[in-house]
Order: sequence, then structure tokens, then C-alpha cells
Amino acid sequence: MKICVFGAGATGGHFAVRLAEAGHEVSVVARGAHLEAIRANGLTLKQAGKSTNVRVRATERAGELGAQDAVIMGVKATGLKAAAPDLTALLGPETVVVFPQNGMPWWYPVGLDDAAPTPPDLPVFGLAAEFRPHLGDERIAGGVIYSANVIEAPGVILNNTPRRNALVISAVGPSAAPGIAALRAALVASGIESDAPEDIRRIVWRKLLLNMSASTLALATGTRSSIPRDDERLAETFRRILAEGLAIAAAHGHDLTAETDAGRLLAGMPDHKPSILQDYEQGRPMEIGEIVLAPAAFARAAGVATPTLDAVAAIVTRLALDRGLYPAE
Repeated sequence: MKICVFGAGATGGHFAVRLAEAGHEVSVVARGAHLEAIRANGLTLKQAGKSTNVRVRATERAGELGAQDAVIMGVKATGLKAAAPDLTALLGPETVVVFPQNGMPWWYPVGLDDAAPTPPDLPVFGLAAEFRPHLGDERIAGGVIYSANVIEAPGVILNNTPRRNALVISAVGPSAAPGIAALRAALVASGIESDAPEDIRRIVWRKLLLNMSASTLALATGTRSSIPRDDERLAETFRRILAEGLAIAAAHGHDLTAETDAGRLLAGMPDHKPSILQDYEQGRPMEIGEIVLAPAAFARAAGVATPTLDAVAAIVTRLALDRGLYPAE
């Protein structure tokens, strides 16, 4: 397949290496020192003591790449609006586009069953106006990533979860373009897990439970996602946020209680700084709205009390505001 990874940062770069190594025609959209290093030396993935280097076509102008079979939008939610105009240059008649951003995604209301609870009106949902005019809903693939990566140096990705790296993808509505299944097969063949879920929104909530609890606590404490495993006071805070998150998800049609065990989640948490903390430390725009404030808004819409989430959300939002990494409005 001809695949563009639009935003070949930590996780996007990882997927680009794996797909290119499997023989696909991979190109990446990147910028700055990372782009220059990829052009000069290729893209390198370090994982479990092994280093893999591939040569991929790299540019900061998507218009140079032409139509693709598939595009993986690796930019974060905070960068999607700016990236939208460049995406059109990559679209052919059957191009599928995967949006695997953390937190509550812009496509959540697109194709939502009429019987489902009505979600709140979130700023991120406004991005639908940027993408839907150019994409038929059947070509929009929602995505959920399970993979912990950092850019160790320009052009070099370090993966911190060698046991499992996954990109779950599915059409957001009742109809799916054939290219979605083809991309899923390409991911699996390259060593990246990619299930075909019955309901992609259920998977969003499953991942959001981790983002809103472990990732948010890591941001508040300036440490790794696994910190609640080593600090019983934070473990209790983690459990409370998790319980509140389960109540929110259930109120919006996704009861995950039976499949969610706090102890098991804590035991499997990676010793890794989550992306929201990496953004904070490196002065990049933060996904506070999508990861922290969105579930709180869903809670209010359903009349679910979330005192622990609200308290931690107030703290981390203040951190982001004070550094100018989240818009005050």
C-alpha cells in the first residue's frame, strides 16, 4: 500500500518504520530537526534492544506526495485544524484516513446511532467542519493507539512497550470503505496489532479511562504513568478517577465495569512519561480539552458526579494555562 504518516512524531514514526520495513511505500510529513534527520539518515526505531532503520520519503509539504491509499494522521488533536488544508493533497477517490488522536476524538458524533445518549457540544467536535466536506464518512477511520514511544533524538524513536503495540481502527459510521480493512491487514502484517472492533467508541472510552487517570496523574506529579503503582495515596486517587470514568462511560452507553480491573491496569502501566506530560515539559500545545475536560463535560451532560476528576482537572488545566499551552477561552 501507499501510506502516508502525517505527523511522524514518536508514535507516528514508530508505525512508519514498521510499515516501511514490511514493504509498503511509506512517506512521512514531519518538520524541523526531526525532518532533517529523517532525510539525512532515515528513520530509526529502537525497541527491546534492537535498532531498525528505514528510508522513507520525508517532507513538510504534503502536496509533494500525491494521492495515497491510506493516511494515518499522526498529529495530535491540537494540530489537526492546521493540518486539515494539507490533507486534501493526499486524497484520491478511495483514500482512507485514520484519526487516532488521544482523548475524545472529533469524529465521535459522526455516524453516532440515533439511540445513543447525546454527547455534549465540545470544541473538538467543531473539527468535523474541517474534514467531512473532503471525506465521505465511510472513509473516515477512527483509531485508538496502544503504544508508548518517545523521540530519543531527531530521527530516532524509542519504543517503551515492546510487548504490545496496537492501532485499533474502524469506520465511524455504519459503512466502511474497503481500504480500511486493507490498512488493518497491512498493520497486522507489519507486527502492529489492529483489531476490528464492533464499536470503536467503546474502545475510545476504554483508552480514555487510562488517559484521564494515569496520564493525568503523571502530568500533575511530573512523573511516569506507573507512579500510582508505587504510591498508595496516588493509587487511591487513580481508583477514584477510574470509577468516575466508568460511571461516565456507562451513562453514555458503554458499560466497561466487568472488563475493567484497577489492579490489573496498574500492574500493566508502563514506566513511561505519557504524551501529555512530554508536551508540557517541551512547551507544546496540550490535549487538556480532549483528555481531561472532555470526560468532565460528558459527566455533566449525564448528571454524573466526578469530584476527584474535577479536582485533578483543575490542577492540570492550571499548569497548562500558566505555560500558555492551553487556550484560556
